Amino acid sequence: MASKTKKTLSFTPARIRDLPRPEKGRIDYWDIDVPKLTCRVTAAGTKSFAVSKWNNQKQQGQRVTLGTFPDINVIEARKLAVEALSTLNRGDDPTEKKRQRKTNSTTLADTLDQYLSQRQLKPYTVKNYGYKLKLGFEPWLEKPISKITEKMIVERHQWITKNKGETTANTTFRVLRLTMNYASAVGLIGEPPTKVLSKARLWHKNKRKDRVIASDQLKSWHEAVNSLINYKAKVYLLVLLYMGVRSTEALTLEWKNVDLQKKTLNLIDTKNGTDHLLPIPEILLPELQSLHDLTSKSNWVFPGEDVKKAMTPPVKQIAIIKRESGVDFSPHDCRRTFATISEAVGLPLTMTKRLMNHVTTNDVTGGYIITEEETLRDAINKVATFIQEKIYPNPID
Repeated sequence: MASKTKKTLSFTPARIRDLPRPEKGRIDYWDIDVPKLTCRVTAAGTKSFAVSKWNNQKQQGQRVTLGTFPDINVIEARKLAVEALSTLNRGDDPTEKKRQRKTNSTTLADTLDQYLSQRQLKPYTVKNYGYKLKLGFEPWLEKPISKITEKMIVERHQWITKNKGETTANTTFRVLRLTMNYASAVGLIGEPPTKVLSKARLWHKNKRKDRVIASDQLKSWHEAVNSLINYKAKVYLLVLLYMGVRSTEALTLEWKNVDLQKKTLNLIDTKNGTDHLLPIPEILLPELQSLHDLTSKSNWVFPGEDVKKAMTPPVKQIAIIKRESGVDFSPHDCRRTFATISEAVGLPLTMTKRLMNHVTTNDVTGGYIITEEETLRDAINKVATFIQEKIYPNPID
């Protein structure tokens, strides 16, 4: 195979201007007066000056881009080429230094943004990660991530634990950890400084919450919910209790996935990555029908003040219920209450898991059980009946 002949000429403004563009790819031209100076011409017509030199120590070529023509002229290109060659001959790499400057200036907030842009995450997850990072590390957001040290990690962990609690320390540092792990993987930093938490055994033990709305609290809780002026908040909380769905999945429910005729709703792309079709308990149908009359102009079953967006958790209404009923609860407590009642009415564990969309395929038996819709309907109505009996213990005939 014949070797390619190096294209050389003495660079002048006119000659650079008249260099023809290739039909495809690129062509390098070498300056006679400064032998390592090149002008690269692309098929798009771009002409860029660079220094190209073989590095014997690394056994690889080095190329330092100087600028494009006519933004810099031939005289400037030759001057920059001599300076770049001098730097390379000293063993320094201008390209690496430029990359390092960029690395050193990448902030913690920038790094999380880069991570999130490369992951296909749900909008709620993206928002939650940003919230957690700001909650725990607002003073660090504009700090270069390469400047965050193990000592800073330990001190911040102690501060959050003392001022915001162990749970907040764990949740905020998990987001920081994934951000640091990403930064390490893409070369922004070396070993993630968050590893010190595991090395020093500083992570707090997770305390599994077991709070539920007790049977003898259901009446006062239910009465407080029913007295809410905000009808969306009322139905939202009733859906959580009577159907056991996750708070975020209820809030992001769309009317197109609710069939009031077939008495079903379909939760799309849930936490475990599946769609979840559920029968609607009879007691909720009138409530959902009334809500449909109120909010059906929006895509969302529970729209926010801006009807184009889903409602956020009704914090004010939850506070009212706590005050009026004397029951301290969170939206997720409603889900735990549903699970507790499922057990109380004698539903098999596999049925409860199916209703709550817990994956059962890992269970030897659960993987073979495909639950019919009517069986699910009977089960979810059993839970609703139990709740109603606690609210109205002495029905009038």
